[in-house]
Amino acid sequence: MRHHTLSAAIAVAMLSCTSGSASSVQGVVSGIYELDTARSDNAFKVIDSATATISDDKRPRVRMRLRKSIAVNRIRISTAGGRVGLAYDAKTPIVVWIGGNPITWKLIPELVFDVSVKADGGTVALTFRGDDSERTSKYHSVGHDLIENTTIISPLLSTPIVYKQVFKNIS
Repeated sequence: MRHHTLSAAIAVAMLSCTSGSASSVQGVVSGIYELDTARSDNAFKVIDSATATISDDKRPRVRMRLRKSIAVNRIRISTAGGRVGLAYDAKTPIVVWIGGNPITWKLIPELVFDVSVKADGGTVALTFRGDDSERTSKYHSVGHDLIENTTIISPLLSTPIVYKQVFKNIS
């Protein structure tokens, strides 16, 4: 499988030039969104519950990796020219072609993912494949909100982790 990476400067340029505009993906509104904790599932509690049955020697590492990969308070999302740009908080932006080859994205040195994206009408689905888990986050707009429905699977988990988060448009 071929992997492509884009520089952070290109990603930031794409994200900043299309922020707040209507997108080519129907129903996903480009913009900056902030987590609405009152209307969102507590993803950390969902992870803690799902990892409770993992052996004591593996549980702390698994929880840490899963929690770091989903700890997000702000999202900047844009779609333009068949690409999706996404930035979580101050982390390295992701820019990937819809339906194209995955790119390699490093959250932190210990957490590297192959990221791909698919679009289906009003929904954009990003899939993050790591060494020991796969996370798919599906995004769609409802009014001024961005809704994220996430599923995480791993051979270390007896059942998938599933949660929903709501982000308010602040741009």
